[in-house]
Amino acid sequence: MSLSDYFHCCIDILSALDGVLAIGKSGGEALPDNNESDIDVFVFCDRTPDLAARLAAFNKPGLPLSNVKFSENTGRFWGVCDFASLGEADLCIMYFTIENINEEIESALQGLRPDRIDEYFYPTGRCATILSLHVLYDKTAYIAKMKEKLSQYPLSLSDTLFHYHIRKINDEEDFQRAVARGDVLFFHSILEIAMDHYLQALFALNKRYFPGRKRSLEHIQAFGAAPHDCSERLLSVVALGSKAESLSQAYAEWTALCQELIAFSAPIE
Repeated sequence: MSLSDYFHCCIDILSALDGVLAIGKSGGEALPDNNESDIDVFVFCDRTPDLAARLAAFNKPGLPLSNVKFSENTGRFWGVCDFASLGEADLCIMYFTIENINEEIESALQGLRPDRIDEYFYPTGRCATILSLHVLYDKTAYIAKMKEKLSQYPLSLSDTLFHYHIRKINDEEDFQRAVARGDVLFFHSILEIAMDHYLQALFALNKRYFPGRKRSLEHIQAFGAAPHDCSERLLSVVALGSKAESLSQAYAEWTALCQELIAFSAPIE
């Protein structure tokens, strides 16, 4: 049997567990080649199947699971997580209750959590993930309905996030201090924070849920509202900011990018 066969066997097992209503895979339909990434599976439940039931269900002869690590506890952002190796691929199964996901999505859409949490989790990232899930099982059409809900990016959210983040994209005092000192590492610590706010403002401007930093440049290239040659210029700022002698050029380019984004003043219709 192929990895695809084994994977769909796992999905059949999951869909038969009590409480499971819907299952989706992030990253599209295709499975990773050469173990290039994990297989992330999102399982939506009215109640999370207990540990004993999950362990018993996956104790199937011929299913090539190894390095099994199933959990009883709910994580802050990723639900109850079960990990295993499926052949040579790493499988991560995340169980979420419908109640918690609904509350999480609603708070994100209302702009109640405008910034990343714990320095890495983006509330709008959950929206982006669900919107892009490849549906594997949807007993009550939960994923389909959520995708329909998320397909209309709220104008109020765009306005809230744009104006929240646009105020934080250029800490002029710290940037100038780093440039004057020729302090590359200090410059990059300021740029990291500023870049994060810049990207979130830019995504909000274009009514796109910010998924996190992965593949940001690919998204930006498809945006209708962005500074000219935005992706290339962001990369230029990073490159110029890697040497003390070009920090002033890096900051000049960053300032120009900021001014052009600010010039949009408000999200487009």
